[in-house]
Amino acid sequence: MKRCVLALAGLIGLVIPAVAEEIVASPWLDFREARVRLLSTRLPPKVMGVIAGLEIRLAPGFKTYWRTAGDSGVPPMFDFSASSGVRNIEVHFPFPSVFDDGAGGKAWGYKEGVILPILAKRETPDYSIKLKLDFAVCGTMCIPLSGEITLDPIKATPVSGHEAQALDLAMLALPTVEGPDAAPPISILRTAPPDPPIWALRIPYRGDARKFFAFPEAQGFLEMTNAEADGDGFIKITLSGQAAPGSGGKFGPVRLTYGRPGAAFERMIDLDGATSR
Repeated sequence: MKRCVLALAGLIGLVIPAVAEEIVASPWLDFREARVRLLSTRLPPKVMGVIAGLEIRLAPGFKTYWRTAGDSGVPPMFDFSASSGVRNIEVHFPFPSVFDDGAGGKAWGYKEGVILPILAKRETPDYSIKLKLDFAVCGTMCIPLSGEITLDPIKATPVSGHEAQALDLAMLALPTVEGPDAAPPISILRTAPPDPPIWALRIPYRGDARKFFAFPEAQGFLEMTNAEADGDGFIKITLSGQAAPGSGGKFGPVRLTYGRPGAAFERMIDLDGATSR
């Protein structure tokens, strides 16, 4: 578990101890539809990396959204500008679920609740994380929510038991980020007709194709429309979409998050330069 924490922290140059200190939490910010709070490790003064998290617990029947919402919905927005003693604050997202948005489309997000890991660098021994949060929850209708949360790790209340493990488990749920030279590569073929564009991707992945899903993020709108096993250790998927207005039909760099909860990956791919057939 700690190896996953160390690997992710290394991506942004953090120095994190091999064994985390106790976990502390801010007071809950309560809404009728959800409650939210900040979590953080309480670390020795010499450690400059911060591992924290935003915990969202949803009322029964409600859902909330991933960093990209899908056909509809509102992704969360974070403002940490009032924080003190910390910099380079980054919010990370566990692998999402797919659910009906109530209007005939599909939304991407979380049911019941989620912890979004937060990584940062500490500039001073004493620091505080102050978050202005705007997010939406969806039941029979979608409701925008907003509020402010402050966490001062020195003064905050420690949590115990399964709550103390929740932040580590959220780190484990993050997709593994693969570099551009990751092997084996993802093969991409653009199929006719050219409008709307459709791509066939052959992705290295060992697992049940029925539990597989891919989330493409780019300029414009993209979605996975099919997935099936394609030989040993590969899955073939179909992507389709619509480029953003004024983009000249280009999607730009595409961030593809794929797999399933507990076995997810993330790669940057190029759909614009794909070979056509």
